[in-house]
Order: sequence, then C-alpha cells, then structure tokens
Amino acid sequence: MDLKPPPESEIDEAAAYLARGLTSRARFGIVLGSGLGDVRSAFRVRRRIDYADIPNFPVSTVVGHRGELLLGERGKKRAWIMDGRVHRYEGHSFSRITLPVRVLAALGVKTMIITNSAGGVGPGIEPGDLMMIEDHIDMLWGSLRELSHEPAVVHKPYYSERLMALAEKVALAEGVKVKKGTLLATTGPTYETRAEVGFVRRVGADAVSMSTVPEVTVCHQLGISVLGVSLITNLAAHHGGGHQKVIDFAAAASKNLSKLISGVIDAL
Repeated sequence: MDLKPPPESEIDEAAAYLARGLTSRARFGIVLGSGLGDVRSAFRVRRRIDYADIPNFPVSTVVGHRGELLLGERGKKRAWIMDGRVHRYEGHSFSRITLPVRVLAALGVKTMIITNSAGGVGPGIEPGDLMMIEDHIDMLWGSLRELSHEPAVVHKPYYSERLMALAEKVALAEGVKVKKGTLLATTGPTYETRAEVGFVRRVGADAVSMSTVPEVTVCHQLGISVLGVSLITNLAAHHGGGHQKVIDFAAAASKNLSKLISGVIDAL
C-alpha cells in the first residue's frame, strides 16, 4: 500500500501536459459523480482530454464515469471538469485517487465543487434531493493515513460555509430545493444492507456514498475551498435496480444540479 502522496514529478508532468497552449488559468474545479456528466452541458467545452492520455492520471473503469477531463467556460470564467472519478474499490491507493485534485491545484484551481450520487438515509432525505454536504464521516479506513505523515488537524471546516450560503441563495433564485446533511463514505463496492443503514443512521449520517472524502481531504490540506453536493439517487438499502438504475436516475435528475453549479460559478 502506498503511504505517501504521489511524487511531485508525477503531479508536475500531468500539470505541464494540461497547461500546454493555455492562455489563462481556470480557478474552478468540478468533480462529477456517477451519472452526473450532463452537468457539463452548462459549459462551453474548450478542451476534452481522456484520462488515459494524461500522464499519470488514474483511469475510470466504473459504468457512469466517462473518464474525461474538460476545460469549460461560462462567460469569462473557466473550470476544469472531471467527468468521472476512480474509487478505492477499483484497486487504487488514496494517493492515486486524489492525484487529479493535486494536479488541478498545480494548475491554479482555488475552488472545488465535488459531487456524488448517494443513497439517502436521514429523515426527510428523498431520491431527487440535492444535499449540500455540511460534514462527513470517514469510514474508508485509512485515507488520512495514506495522505499524510502527520496527525490531521482540522484547522477549518472541510466544507466552505461561504460557498454553502452562496449555493443556498442560488438555489432560491433558481427555484431549486436543497437540503443539508452529513455524508458517510464507505469503501464499497457493495450497496448497504438494511443493518448497515441502521448503523449509518445511528452515527448521524444523512447519506452514504463510496467517494468524495479523499478528494475533500486533499483539498483541505491544500487550502482549496470546497462545496460538496450529493444527488440522492435512491434510499439506501432500496436499490433493486442495481447500479445502472442509480446511474439512469442520476442522469435524469441532474438538471437541478447543473443549475446549482453553474449559478454558483456565475456568482463567484
């Protein structure tokens, strides 16, 4: 198991490849979860790069993750858009999972919008809801150990209160309902049993996912502001349609997520 962040040379090589021909930096980064690729339609795509073509980038293998990095524009604002991510259950170390975040930081990204498709657990959390992540519970077992040699000191909230307040204003203006809650992250790739859902509720989580926490942890270390948003695609322990049904639902319900993300970037 790799207990260190990726070598600086790997980060620099990927960043140099992506920086070729750029005339200005993108301040924003967006990570799209399972089935949420339609969000990119809110941007004018200037560049499209397969992860496989970027030096040292991990390549997505899960259905619903295209594995493309886009450079998108909204007016004069630019954003790097990760259409898909890799997960622990695909066999990657946490340092490999989070290498793209470090690369985007090297390219000048200061604000990240990190999304996922998640199972609803908390009271009042229903499929189709957008849940802004106020905090998280890390049950990925080892992400902090792999990502840092030092005891992790939470010197500020992992999720930006300023960005959440802005997102609430955008949601109100756009007529998009948003909720707030705590995300619990597990390794996967299995969906939760009923007993596990009961446990998740008892520890205080409102939604459960298999991602997000590693990227957010690295953003915290690097001083990048984060807005985290979960699209609730199913009630945890009620997933009879399998992963494809979750992806299909996410794609159909991502219109409001697109409004929220584009509105936040427009307002910043």
